[in-house]
Amino acid sequence: MSRDLLLHIQEPLDADARRALLAHLERSLGLTAPSHVSAKPHLLFCPADADRVPPHVVLQAVRERGYHARLVDL
Repeated sequence: MSRDLLLHIQEPLDADARRALLAHLERSLGLTAPSHVSAKPHLLFCPADADRVPPHVVLQAVRERGYHARLVDL
């Protein structure tokens, strides 16, 4: 079952950085566009199917891009 993950990223993301990061997640993990976009530049929603792509894998992919990120449990 797919649901959005909320990531808190220490570095603020402008629109271009957000798009680039989401494109990376789509290419590397097969994730699609999020159903919600936060107005706060340090929060990122991204879809994930825990059976296919566990949250820790998404977090690691974000960190590999040089961001300091944490999962936020909703």
